[in-house]
This record gives sequence, C-alpha cells and structure tokens, in this order.
Amino acid sequence: MKRVLLILLLCALGCSKGPPKGPNLATTYPVSGQIRFGNGTKLIGGIIYFTPLEVKSGWQVRYEGAGLIDNQGRFKIGFGGNTAGVATGEYKVTIQPREYQELRSSNSGQIPKPYREKDTTPLTVTVEEKENTFDFVLR
Repeated sequence: MKRVLLILLLCALGCSKGPPKGPNLATTYPVSGQIRFGNGTKLIGGIIYFTPLEVKSGWQVRYEGAGLIDNQGRFKIGFGGNTAGVATGEYKVTIQPREYQELRSSNSGQIPKPYREKDTTPLTVTVEEKENTFDFVLR
C-alpha cells in the first residue's frame, strides 16, 4: 500500500509542472500582398509559403509562414491558421496550387513550375520590423 501511495505522489508531483515549454518564437510582423501573372491577370487561389533562410535568430526561432490566396490574388501570411505574419529576416517564397478546397474559379494550375519549389523559386524577400507588403508578378 505504501508503494502505491508513493507512486501516486510522484506522479502528482511530476504532472504538476505541465507540458514542457516550447521554443522561444521570434516576434512577428504583418505580411501581405498580391500576386499577378505577367499579363496582369490576378492569381486566383493557391497557397503561398514564406520559408526562412535561417531558422534561428539568436535565442529565438523563426518559422515557416503561409497564407491562402483569395479571388483577388491577395494573401496574408501567418502560422497555424492565423494572419499574424512572420519574424524579421530573409525568406524564400514559393507559390503552389492548393491540394484541396481550391477556389472554383482558380487559375493556380498556371503557376509556373519554378515558383512552386524552394530550390527553384526566384523569389526571396526580407521581412522588416514594420507592416510588410510584397506584390509578386509570375512570369
């Protein structure tokens, strides 16, 4: 009986701490913009990713941000479904068709292949400590 009580006490003490602390995330800044094709047509649908060139910044962590592209070619970047933006620093930008729940009038299948992969995209941006707006033209 004493063993059972000791085990229960140890479990209670171990559980009182809660889950371990996650990484120290860097402060985010708003990122938005619009995407068009070279002929001036707005990109309708798709998803845009901002992938940091360096994940760590001192003691803080940068993360990949993403945003859905609406029927006007506009986007807002965030993490985990929010639109809070991403941390300062340099990012590779990729733009792809959505894998599911694509807009009915989408023309995202016309996104040129180089823009779809980190290794081939020509798009690199620097996010600063301010409201950031990036407009892209896909050629």
